[in-house]
Amino acid sequence: MNLETAKSPQTKRPKRHQPLTLLWALGRAARAEPRLVPWETTRAEIGSLISTFGLVDDAPNPEYPVLKLAHFGLWEIAEHPAPPAASGGEPLRWMRRHQPLSGPCDWVYDLVTKDDAVRSRVAAFLLSEYLHDVDQNALLARVGLQAAPVGRRSTTVERIVRDSALSRLVKTLHDHMCQICGIRLMLPTGPYAEGCHIRPLGEPHNGPDELANMLCLCPNHHTLFDAGALAVQGDLIVVDRSTGAPVGALSVVAEHSIDPRHVTYHREAVAGGEAD
Repeated sequence: MNLETAKSPQTKRPKRHQPLTLLWALGRAARAEPRLVPWETTRAEIGSLISTFGLVDDAPNPEYPVLKLAHFGLWEIAEHPAPPAASGGEPLRWMRRHQPLSGPCDWVYDLVTKDDAVRSRVAAFLLSEYLHDVDQNALLARVGLQAAPVGRRSTTVERIVRDSALSRLVKTLHDHMCQICGIRLMLPTGPYAEGCHIRPLGEPHNGPDELANMLCLCPNHHTLFDAGALAVQGDLIVVDRSTGAPVGALSVVAEHSIDPRHVTYHREAVAGGEAD
């Protein structure tokens, strides 16, 4: 997916208007809300997202991403098959004059409403490609891909098990199969796995709470990984620290990009030093 986003003059990075607009639509689809939305609501909600999660020079004008996505064939502007191009001052005047109903095209909406895996893959791509340095959990919660409460699980190492929006996302991307052993635990309530941070959160590691810093693991391998008993090499081979023997290759999927810097940090600072 190439959104052909414009570059920010100040930061030289891709603008976030289109990714944020698509995440807003994904959240509505996840809640099965109406596909077409009055412009007053669209403008207020997407504009607020841009103000909070956009780049420093991203103007909160959803007119441009909506029109751009319409010209890409991903967005419908009801009763207006030939809207203006997404440039200059005309989009602002045109939207203000027509106040259209708009939203993702019906085939897009149906696809991401019915298929959680597809919705998760689209969200993961948008986060990794355009929004890797924002508070991703806060953003997912803001658009309605809501986080669940935090709980504690006692193991050899006491740790927080977060079933956050990002944790649920990484588990969906891997179909709840452990990336180390491939096991998919089934409970009466459904499949179970845990989201694991590669570079731990909080002091002294201060790892980021982002998709590129997460794995989907079974409880056993989550515990061993957090304790530094397992290390991931640069070639993604998982090694048992106590024996030096390879455990296997870390399973990956195209939609989940792991930052190799976090893997290196865990190998050197957690698995290579004292467990925390």
